[in-house]
Amino acid sequence: MKFEYTRRASGDFEEVVERVKKLAMEEGFGILAVHDFQKSFASRGIEFVPFTMVEICKPEIAAEVLKKDINLGLFMPCRINIYEKGREVVVSGIAADMLAGFTDSDLGEIPDRVAGAIRRIVDGASA
Repeated sequence: MKFEYTRRASGDFEEVVERVKKLAMEEGFGILAVHDFQKSFASRGIEFVPFTMVEICKPEIAAEVLKKDINLGLFMPCRINIYEKGREVVVSGIAADMLAGFTDSDLGEIPDRVAGAIRRIVDGASA
């Protein structure tokens, strides 16, 4: 099983980052952090492609998952990466449905529900 869901995006890099944030909020997620890896690496003298990670969370879902298996917190918050590959902008989100394979706890429909939201964000940002 793949751990990510990836699509090529149209538009310029910053435009795609903003679409991801907007779509995540429309799906009911909060934006916890936005990491600009290119900028962070440059501060250490390392050249890197444009790469931004948007960390998103729905606390009510996160709490429900953590009550079942607190170690699943190692996979939280959900992350969506936006990066340049060649001349293309790529959007990649965590495939949350794979979480069920990392625990003996019954997570019910939660992984599929979150995975669906992540796919909608990635698909929408890629349009």
